[in-house]
Amino acid sequence: AQMTASGLQIIFTLDEVAFVQNLVFYIECAYVIPDYGIWERGDKSNQSIVELNSSSVGMAKAALEALNKLDLFGARGGPASVIHVLPDETVKCAAVLESMLPRESNSKETDASILSIIGYPAFAVRNDQLVLDTLGTLQEKLGGRFGMKRF
Repeated sequence: AQMTASGLQIIFTLDEVAFVQNLVFYIECAYVIPDYGIWERGDKSNQSIVELNSSSVGMAKAALEALNKLDLFGARGGPASVIHVLPDETVKCAAVLESMLPRESNSKETDASILSIIGYPAFAVRNDQLVLDTLGTLQEKLGGRFGMKRF
């Protein structure tokens, strides 16, 4: 999204636009789709059990916000090349994300991957107090003498 917005032409045909729009329709439902999480481990016991992960929901929310109303053809585009995101789906992602934090999932208390959604690159959480609370939990649970543990 950022590369296209900067003027770099990546998408050339309406078929490619339709493909990206279908990807958007797929990730709009991320708030209800369990996955293996950012580390591809599954649940805490590493038994390949999928679960809803706040890092995945946060990244999906950030992607939806970045792609909404983006013209994939840039300045030479028109209505047919604009990506549409349903506002309700972004709000649902935000609600689920904020209800999950500071936890990563049902089985994982917290995870360093949450740093990527409360700060750079996603900035997916708008509630400043929740960001501070989550950061405090991360520092308390994962902070060590020489940095932070992954999980």
